[in-house]
Amino acid sequence: MKSKGIIIELTSLLDVILIMLFFVMMQSGQQTESAVKAADENVAAAQQETAEMKRKAKSLADALSGFEGGELYELKISFDESSDVLVLSFAGQEINRLGFDQTEEIEKAVKGIEIPDGTAVLAAVIYDGSKVLYRDMESIRAALDKLSKEHDNIYIGYIDTSIQ
Repeated sequence: MKSKGIIIELTSLLDVILIMLFFVMMQSGQQTESAVKAADENVAAAQQETAEMKRKAKSLADALSGFEGGELYELKISFDESSDVLVLSFAGQEINRLGFDQTEEIEKAVKGIEIPDGTAVLAAVIYDGSKVLYRDMESIRAALDKLSKEHDNIYIGYIDTSIQ
């Protein structure tokens, strides 16, 4: 007698394999869509950041070209006969005179300057380190540092004329 062998039905096994294949394809499609969405959001954020950096760079370039033409805010410490005075000026023209101990008034005076939005401001504090007291400079520096932290378009430099 001849033996016919074992007959295995593969139809149900093929059905399970196809179902698993469809499931894997759907999962990869959903992951691809979420990855594309996340990538688009990252690209949009990067483009916005780039635009902001370009705006700031242009603003700084404009401020530097103005600086070449003498457009610089100065907070100069001058010495009158009666007391020391802070003179706030722009392009050589006096805007305000203040006392050393008036930290709030320094902030108000600088805030009172009308600066168009998106414009960078270059400012210099000019003082004679051999004549100005350390505590006075710290008071002025604290007021101006507070302003520069509040406004990212204000750049302040300190020039000590006593250093040769």
